[in-house]
Amino acid sequence: MSDGPSSSRPDGKTWVWSVLPINAGTQAFSTMAPLYILHLGGTVVDVGLIATLYNIALIPASVFWGYMTDRLARRRLFFLIASSGTVVVFLVMFLLPSIAAFASLYGALALVVGANSTAANLMVMETSEKKNWIASYGRLSLFANVGASLGLAVGSVWTALLPLDALFLFASGATALSVVLSFLLVPEPKLTLESSQLAAHPVGYASRVYHGMASAVQHFVLAAPSPREVLRVLRASRGGALSGRALLFLSTFFFTTASSLMNTSFTPFLYEFGVTDSEVFALSLVNVVAQIAAYRGVGRLIQRFGGVKAGSYSIIARACFYMMVAFSALAFRGFDLFIAGTILFGIIGFGYAIWNSSTSVLLFSNMGGARQGNLLGGYAALSSLGTVVGAFLTGYISYYDGYATTFSIAAAVLLVSFFALEASLRRFGNTKREETAHE
Repeated sequence: MSDGPSSSRPDGKTWVWSVLPINAGTQAFSTMAPLYILHLGGTVVDVGLIATLYNIALIPASVFWGYMTDRLARRRLFFLIASSGTVVVFLVMFLLPSIAAFASLYGALALVVGANSTAANLMVMETSEKKNWIASYGRLSLFANVGASLGLAVGSVWTALLPLDALFLFASGATALSVVLSFLLVPEPKLTLESSQLAAHPVGYASRVYHGMASAVQHFVLAAPSPREVLRVLRASRGGALSGRALLFLSTFFFTTASSLMNTSFTPFLYEFGVTDSEVFALSLVNVVAQIAAYRGVGRLIQRFGGVKAGSYSIIARACFYMMVAFSALAFRGFDLFIAGTILFGIIGFGYAIWNSSTSVLLFSNMGGARQGNLLGGYAALSSLGTVVGAFLTGYISYYDGYATTFSIAAAVLLVSFFALEASLRRFGNTKREETAHE
């Protein structure tokens, strides 16, 4: 904990308004991005490669911004960097309509869009009492999700009336509003925390690990991952079996790989099979709203279906719905595909929220020790690596073998994730029984 710049008393409520417009802008852009590549004459291969570049750039960028947040101990600065940098990138994208320029600028976006991620999560802890942290994280997540939903709703109406590239103007305008709100509302706490202290508080971690939603500002690697720590976790035990922690890491890697295989190709699939740009935004909105609804009731669902076992059930359900999406690639076109895709993708989003919350509980209940920060950094890095692998492979598979093959492979990878998670649960259960027997 360090002394920050002198300022007015931190406001624990109003500053979260600054995240709403930038989430509206970035979510609208993220759904627009693959459509824009296709409008420029690109293919699903281009979509996959550009998404790979973006996700690779996110990893060192998030570690860098976490380090700089600790070093400078200023909060408003990083909100301004994220929002103003994103505005500039969006405007230049609008002015330079080419795939090469878009790819370069998309990589540049990854370097700035998450500049405030660590600062925002620390601000929650710095501007509220410890007993209110869960509610404060929920408030931050609510504003981010409302912004994302607003961006998708605007995108659906906008693209029905105006050219797709004009949506850059909305994205840049919404994000510019965040510049103003960040300057006016984000305080500089008198006492600041360091990013390492986030590792000890699981209440907000679930929303901070990268997931299949396109809102890039939620992604950051908690701590610079130590390769030695990751290898230590993945190393087999004396009996030759992988530890529960290693199996959980591997399960998450395969889950994020499968999600990236599906999500990166899903928009090109819809576009090529006759779904309009406006309908793509509407479908994405249903997915986000389903996740919001799931997170609000996920605690009761997890309790009803057996705690962390709910994560396993959600993976199996997700794999089944992936296969239904694969079938839809063979059976539907146009508006019929839009209806089927809306239902399936909404359910998939709902199931993701259950998996994310369930595995986060499992992660934090078995992640003690002095190396917690590095291990969580490694966990997040493996999640990001899965996203990179999936994004890279999905374009080639979809282009050469078809979307049905891609979605079927994604379902198969999910089954690998399921078996790894089941083995992890058994291993953790055996470990706890052994510890109880020795007491």
